[in-house]
Amino acid sequence: MWIFLIAVVRSNIVSRHHVRNDTFTDKFLNVNPTMTYTVVSLAECLSLCSVHDSCFGYHVTTSVCNVYKSCHQNDISADETGWMYYKEVMSCDTGWMKYNGHCYFRNTTKMSQREAMNTCNLYGGYLVEIDDEKENTWITQTLFKDVYCTSKYDCTTWSGANDIDTEGVFIWEHSGLPVSYTNWDDSNPDNINDPSNPIDCVDLFYNGEWNDRPCTILAAFVCEK
Repeated sequence: MWIFLIAVVRSNIVSRHHVRNDTFTDKFLNVNPTMTYTVVSLAECLSLCSVHDSCFGYHVTTSVCNVYKSCHQNDISADETGWMYYKEVMSCDTGWMKYNGHCYFRNTTKMSQREAMNTCNLYGGYLVEIDDEKENTWITQTLFKDVYCTSKYDCTTWSGANDIDTEGVFIWEHSGLPVSYTNWDDSNPDNINDPSNPIDCVDLFYNGEWNDRPCTILAAFVCEK
């Protein structure tokens, strides 16, 4: 019995910094890896991850190793037996909050969305990309818990979403993925009412609802990495 338990632990934790992510087991990810290798073992695949990569996939039959900057549930496109994925076990820098393998920081300095993106890049991250309701709720309850203003438009927070390329089709700027989960305020998005006035970027109210606004508006922002 004890031998079996040890084997299970060793199969899940491949190093001090990586643990198996069973959400992606036997799945194919429809996102381009930073690199693809043919390796002789899982350990070799692990060794090929750089400091800029947060996860990797190893196919137990073909010994293909795919290294990714990040892995999201939205990337899953099909079932494919044999894939195992491992994510980085992160420790966050001082002032950053950890959630679901990522680190988050709300910067209260007000900037345009583009300026906020550049600042997040300097931190080694990107403007937040929200994958599901759980993440949105965590951000609201954790990062916005001390945020309040009489008009919710006066203390919004930039996310990384926009529909600059195609009106009404929102994407995440960093990953390029379509925005699949949304939590729009009742009156938003409202750019369709006046397409001559670009309102292409998405910020967040302190209650967790989403709003589309001109990208040049100055607001706080959340970085993720």
